[in-house]
Amino acid sequence: MKSVVRIVVVALLLAVIIAGGYWLFQNNKPAQATAQIDNFTQTVAAERGDLKASISVVGEMYAPQNATLQFDRMGDTAQLQSLAVAAGNTVEPGQTLATIDPTPYQQALDQARSDLQAAEKKLTDLQTPATDLEIAQADLAVAQAELKLQQTQSALDDLFAPDIASLQIKVTDAKLALAEAQQALVELQTDTTTDDKLQDLKETEADRSADYTRLVNEKYSDEFYQDRLRTAYNKLLDAQDARITAEVQRQNDLLKAQVQVTSAEQTLTDAQEALSDAQSGDSESEIASAKLAVAQAETDLADTKDRRSDLDTGVDAVDLATARADVDKKRLAVSEAETDLAETTLTAPFAGTVLQTYVEPGDLIDSNTEVMAIANLTQPEVVASVDETTIRQVLEGQAAQITFDAFPGQTFSGEVLSVPLQGTLQGDVMVYDVPISLQGADQLPLKVGMTANVAIEVGQVQDALLVPTMALQNVGGFYQVQVADSRNPEAEPQSVPVEVGLSNGIYTQIVRGLNEGDQVVVQIQGNQSNTDFRALRQLAGGGGGPPPGDRD
Repeated sequence: MKSVVRIVVVALLLAVIIAGGYWLFQNNKPAQATAQIDNFTQTVAAERGDLKASISVVGEMYAPQNATLQFDRMGDTAQLQSLAVAAGNTVEPGQTLATIDPTPYQQALDQARSDLQAAEKKLTDLQTPATDLEIAQADLAVAQAELKLQQTQSALDDLFAPDIASLQIKVTDAKLALAEAQQALVELQTDTTTDDKLQDLKETEADRSADYTRLVNEKYSDEFYQDRLRTAYNKLLDAQDARITAEVQRQNDLLKAQVQVTSAEQTLTDAQEALSDAQSGDSESEIASAKLAVAQAETDLADTKDRRSDLDTGVDAVDLATARADVDKKRLAVSEAETDLAETTLTAPFAGTVLQTYVEPGDLIDSNTEVMAIANLTQPEVVASVDETTIRQVLEGQAAQITFDAFPGQTFSGEVLSVPLQGTLQGDVMVYDVPISLQGADQLPLKVGMTANVAIEVGQVQDALLVPTMALQNVGGFYQVQVADSRNPEAEPQSVPVEVGLSNGIYTQIVRGLNEGDQVVVQIQGNQSNTDFRALRQLAGGGGGPPPGDRD
C-alpha cells in the first residue's frame, strides 16, 4: 500500500514539474531556444514484479503456399488463347486458368504414336521362337570356348619355341630398373638440402612461438592488441603447418623410393625364373598334356557352335537389341508428347486466390513468360526482418503480437515458426527472414505484402527484483547503481555493483547486489533526450505505464 501511495505522489510531482516546464517553454520560446533543462533526480525503491521483454521488428504479410505459373513446356512462342481468371478470383486444384493453341502439340503426339507403332511392328518381326535367355547363354558359351582354345594354343606354342632372347632382355631391363631405384633411394637418403630446409622451418616456428608467447604475457586488452595476438597466433600455426608438411613429404618420398626398390627386386626375380625355366627345356609329358588340352578345346568349341546353330535365331542379336532400344525411345517420346499436350492448359496446382495476372489473351508468350501469381491466403504468415544483432534472441515457439498499418487499433497473436540459419545482406547488415504464424485475422481483407509490426516476446521473469533501467551505470563494462541511505537522506548515495538480468528498456532485473526496498537514485542530465523524461514519468506511474507487478 505504501508503494502505491509513493508512486501516486511521485506521479503528481512529475505532472506538476512537466506541466510547468511545458508552460514556460510555450511562453518563452525565443528566449529559451538554447537553454538546457535542469538536472532531475528521483529516488525509486527496488521492488519485485513480473517483467516481459520483447523486440520490435517490421515484416510483411506472406502466403507460404504460393506459385508463379508459366507454360513451362512450350517449344516455341505462341499466343495466349484464353485467360479464365482475374486478380482476386479464388480457384480450386485442377481448375483451368489459361490455355494456348493445342493443335501443334496434338499433331506432335499423333506423329509420336505413329512412330511407336512402326517400331513395335519392326521388333515383333525380328523376334524368333527362341527365348532371349537361350540365345544369350549360347552366345556366351561360344565366346568362352573360343577363349579357352586361344589360351591352350598359346601355352603349347610357348613350349615348342620359347623366346629366350626376349626373356634375357627382360632380365637385363629388370636389373637396370633395380639399379636406378636403388640409386634414387640412396640420393634421397643422403640429400642435405631437405634437412637444411627442415631446419630453417623449425627455426621459423621457434621464432613465431616466441613472438606469440611474448604477446600472451602482455597485459593489454584493447582491440589493437587482440589483432596483434591473433596475427601472431596465425603466423605460429602457419609455421607449424609448413614444418609438418615438409616432414611428412620427406617421409612420403622415402617410402615411395623404398617401395620402388622392392618392386624392382620382385620384377627381376620373376624375369630370372622365367628365363631359367625356358633354358632348361620342357619334358615330353608337358608337351603331350598341352596338345591334349588344345584338342579338347577345339572339340568344346565345335560343340558349342553346333548348339548355337541349332537355335532358330532368325535375326542378328545386334539388330534385335537395336530394335528394342528404338521401341523404348519411341515410348518415351509418346509420354513426353502427352505431357506437352496436357500442359497447353494451365491449371491451378492448389486451392488459392489469384494475386495478379501478367498477360492478356492474344499476347505472344514463351516458356519463360509469367502468366499469373496465385497464393493460398487461408493460412497467412508474417515474415519479420530481424537483423544480425537481434536474431540471437529469437527462438522457435516464442509468442508474438502483430499489428498492421492498414488496420490500426487491432492486435493479433502469433508465434515464431522457425529461425533461419542463413540471412541476406541488406546494405552492411545481415538480415534474417523469420516466419511467424498469424491467428485471429481470418475475417480481415489482408493483402500479400502488407506491412506488419511485430513484437516478439524474447523473455519473461516472475517475482523479480526490478529497478528503472536509467538507474544503471556502466563502469568499465560492469553495472552499478547509486543507493541512497534511507536513515540519513543528507548522506551521499553509495555506488553498489549489481548483476543484471532481463530488461525491457524501462525496467531491468537485478540478479545480485540489491535487496527489495533499497532506494536507488535515478538522475537525468539536462542534455538528455525527452524520451528519458517520458520513461521516467512512466516508471513513476505518470505516463500510463504498467503497475510494478507486471512490467513488459
